[in-house]
Amino acid sequence: MGTRVSIGSDGVTVSGSGIGLQGRTIDLNAMPDSLPAISVAACTAEGITSIVNVAHARDKETDRIKVMREELAKMGADISERPDGLVIRKSALKGTTVNGHDDHRVVMALALAGMVASGETIVETAEAAAVTYPTFVYDFKKIGADITIL
Repeated sequence: MGTRVSIGSDGVTVSGSGIGLQGRTIDLNAMPDSLPAISVAACTAEGITSIVNVAHARDKETDRIKVMREELAKMGADISERPDGLVIRKSALKGTTVNGHDDHRVVMALALAGMVASGETIVETAEAAAVTYPTFVYDFKKIGADITIL
């Protein structure tokens, strides 16, 4: 989407290109678990992002295609659902109450959306993040998030 990624012996480095994220078609067939996070990134990208070939994301902890469309739309995203993915246009997200549907990846993606949204975002069922990432809140605070579990 316009970033530079380099893999070294001590980790992965991601840097911006200086022009911001750019919309594109992304085939997530081999990486369906990344759909929630990519959906949020697409909201900040110039142009149109089409997430394709990932119908099997409907068979995860939730129907991640449907859930991400519903929850990001609540935040003001210009997003539409297709049988095998999503189409997302750059959108100014606004904080609101969203539901993570007890899906750890959806919860974490919506928390990320809250960081780029104006205003306050409340993610219901946020405790689900601990399923795969018990230090999520702590680590998000380290990168500047004002996050609290109620």
